[in-house]
Amino acid sequence: MNTLKIIILSFLSFCFFQAGYAKERSEYKCSYRLEYLSDTLARKQFRPEIYIVQVGNNITKGFTYQKFYLDSLQTNNPQLYKTLFNASIQESIEAMRTTGDVSHVHNSAFHYGNFASTLYKDYKKNEIRVVDNISTYSFVFTDELSPQKWEIQNDTATILGYACQKATCSFRGRNWVAWFTTEIPLSEGPWKFYGLPGLITKVHDTEEHYSFELIGFQKKEETIDTKIPKTVQKIERKEFIRSKMGKKAARITESEMAEVGLPSSNNQKVIHYDYIERDY
Repeated sequence: MNTLKIIILSFLSFCFFQAGYAKERSEYKCSYRLEYLSDTLARKQFRPEIYIVQVGNNITKGFTYQKFYLDSLQTNNPQLYKTLFNASIQESIEAMRTTGDVSHVHNSAFHYGNFASTLYKDYKKNEIRVVDNISTYSFVFTDELSPQKWEIQNDTATILGYACQKATCSFRGRNWVAWFTTEIPLSEGPWKFYGLPGLITKVHDTEEHYSFELIGFQKKEETIDTKIPKTVQKIERKEFIRSKMGKKAARITESEMAEVGLPSSNNQKVIHYDYIERDY
């Protein structure tokens, strides 16, 4: 797997994806450390990820670096992607046959991670577009663009050197605690969060299942790629979450495992984490 990572990083250093397809431009780039649990009972985490927010005049885009890199590789050099993907899958298959543990797939260099959504806050159309995955299948749904009902508190803290103030809200079945800084007067934040009088520097739910913390901020003009492939299937938001967390996702996984000769019993495991939104 180390060889695969070296090849991937070497390829990505060419930055083939810079051209993009979009006409939108970002003015700022925020980097967050994203942590979330794979098992809420044992308090086990998925690997931490870097969540990027590109802030433009009309569109703000949020995505993980892992998904961006893999999509970039697949778009710009599909043959290399296929070769490396097949090698990674074969390595994971052999590991699963030996141990019966599907976590090898999650730790693969070619796994999108469990937070694979790409999110667009479109202020012109007044909507949020979300592209997300169930296994290797991609779906898109729209959501209302509406700020959370924040309650600003008196508590203060310093995050990444910025003076911050506390705010709380309830959103889609979870209670959230956020910190924002008026030193960066952008009413933005990671994922669907926004609407405070400054950039959100940290936000987590009170059960600490999901957490975003700012680790970098810069004024940087970049292309915001807004193209959604035609192969992406349209779906309703709640239907997507029910599918991802329920039997549909299990059937897809079992089918894919059967194709490579693995018994579906390897996937008979109770899911001990929940989607970031619980109102489904």
